[in-house]
Amino acid sequence: MKTRLSKILYDKGWTEMELSRRTGLAQSYINRVKNSRIVPTVRTALKICQALEVSVEDAFIYEENPYGVRRAAYFPRTREFDRV
Repeated sequence: MKTRLSKILYDKGWTEMELSRRTGLAQSYINRVKNSRIVPTVRTALKICQALEVSVEDAFIYEENPYGVRRAAYFPRTREFDRV
């Protein structure tokens, strides 16, 4: 999931620390969400959006296949299974 948190924070003139203070979340957690390293829970996303006074749709961008991940099954072939 991508975010627009960097742009929103810039537009408001806030830092990650200011958002952290207003939400009660750790600054390091805000940074990981902002840089799309983790996906926040619905409750946490709502808390961030309430503090920023923006809608969830304005702050977060849903991706069907993030980072090109495909849900294909992987079954490695080994000689042990080839003998059966």
